[in-house]
Amino acid sequence: MGIEIGAVMIPWYGLFIVLGIAAGALLGYFLIRANRMDYDDFIQTACFVGLGAMAGAKLLYLIVSWRSIDFSRITDPEYLNALMGGGFVFYGGLIGGLTGLYLCGKILHIPVTDYARAAIPVIPLVHAFGRIGCAFAGCCYGVPYDGPGAVAYTESIAAPTGVPLFPVQAVEAAGNLLITAVLCIYGEICRRKGRKAKSLQLYLVLYAVFRFALEFARYDDSERGILMGVSTSQWISIVICSVVIGMEILTCRKK
Repeated sequence: MGIEIGAVMIPWYGLFIVLGIAAGALLGYFLIRANRMDYDDFIQTACFVGLGAMAGAKLLYLIVSWRSIDFSRITDPEYLNALMGGGFVFYGGLIGGLTGLYLCGKILHIPVTDYARAAIPVIPLVHAFGRIGCAFAGCCYGVPYDGPGAVAYTESIAAPTGVPLFPVQAVEAAGNLLITAVLCIYGEICRRKGRKAKSLQLYLVLYAVFRFALEFARYDDSERGILMGVSTSQWISIVICSVVIGMEILTCRKK
């Protein structure tokens, strides 16, 4: 599914990922310049984060969906290409991206914490474009729903066709754009007051809470992994909130 230009098919998901990366690079440019930091170092940091995110997103997808993988066909080039070409889990990408951030600091000796603090709004912005791509492709779909904004697919890579569904991908895209705006405003306020923004912590908590609630509107249980009635992403959301809030409490007590 995508745009056909002559004999070339451009998939919707890939198209919106490219658009998201372009939008993220543009936003990152303004954020880095506003904080008087080196844009070249930002690009190098972003490359490490991006590669880590891709690897982590694919790895977590393979872990949570291993039951649906036909291991007898794993040596089939066509099947292997389809398996590796599609299917990513955002939280795996987030964990992989943070790992890439750490490695970038160790290898290139860039103050990655400062760059993460300044440019964290780039992540939800790119993520928003990715969810728009999901909406067009029909993956990460919502529960059956016939209210306002319901979407029924006539063609989809994953969603059931002809069934009105809750537009969970569009809602998540809108939520990510809102988080982007909140982080940009928060970062600018802290910059003007000469304070060190806790942008990463704020982003992690905001998205974790939002994602936990949104998971109840998802219908692709076989792709997400369910444990004790709670999805993998919800468990990760709980862990992230607990760790971030716990660390902040400990920091306040030490002060």
